Amino acid sequence: MKFWLLQGLGWLPYLLVQLLFRAEDPPRFPFEHLLFAASLTLLALSGSLVLRAVYQARSTRPGGELKWLALVVGLSLAVALVVDLGHHALLWALASLREFFVPLAEDQPLFARAPLLCITYVAWSLLYLALSRQERLARAELSQQQLAVSLREAELQSLLAQLSPHFLFNAINNIRALILRDAESAREMLGRFADLLRYQIDGNKAALVTVSDELAVVHAYLALMRLQLGKRLQYEERVNSASLGRMTPKLSLQLLVENAVKHGLSQTSSPGVLRLEVDAGDGHLRMVVSNSGRLGDTAAGTGLGLLNLKKRLALAHGNAARFSLLQEGEWVVARIHIEGTP
Repeated sequence: MKFWLLQGLGWLPYLLVQLLFRAEDPPRFPFEHLLFAASLTLLALSGSLVLRAVYQARSTRPGGELKWLALVVGLSLAVALVVDLGHHALLWALASLREFFVPLAEDQPLFARAPLLCITYVAWSLLYLALSRQERLARAELSQQQLAVSLREAELQSLLAQLSPHFLFNAINNIRALILRDAESAREMLGRFADLLRYQIDGNKAALVTVSDELAVVHAYLALMRLQLGKRLQYEERVNSASLGRMTPKLSLQLLVENAVKHGLSQTSSPGVLRLEVDAGDGHLRMVVSNSGRLGDTAAGTGLGLLNLKKRLALAHGNAARFSLLQEGEWVVARIHIEGTP
């Protein structure tokens, strides 16, 4: 609606200019000047839609300002010539239907309107591109704000999970028991516990972090959970080194691992396997967290966390990010696939 309103307001002056140019000549039939100006303006407006379609198609392609300027000038000239030719053909088509249109068609030299049309299209294009850029920046800023809010929600949810009496009680008791057996290991566990809390309380505030950062907090979390679950937690990891520097939403891997342990493996007395796979290649990042068990057990109580993760993936990567949580045989598999991640 906003675009069409601006289109109407923008092309109205062009219509008035065309009427002004012909005001001194007496009309040879009723509404001659209006017919001429309106038909030319409508064709010119149609030409601007072609320009818009081309600019939208090329908006995601890289290119410097000089390339864009050359495109604007070249495309404006081409569309102006086509519109002028189309208007000329229209007048002659009318002349073939009604004889009183013949003088009007004969009075219009071919491409006589193209120079003014070209200048108008260049001005229209520059204004359109400037407004489009402002709109994209506004949308990006809004997405960043929403992403920041969603990240705070995710951090709060994760922090509340880590600060739950059950988790704290188990972690502290396990570390206390470890002090009597291996003081050095107990000290290391305290350090990992502190790292885990620091990551969520006063660590990196960026919405996107590297896979390496996420793996560090995953390892800290799993080290603490091993104290509690012992041999019941069997962990397998396969990480492509090329993925370590890729960017992913903060607390994405950590959330999937925590869900697999909390709602899957820790709910049974028998040993369970947790697998983590991360690989990257040619502009994509794939992260897979699998645990043995049934989806109904793993998915229980994870709704808010997963909804938040999906929201942050959409805000950060749009349609380039996909998330799925599926039962595959004896495994519950959570996947994040991101295209075009830096």
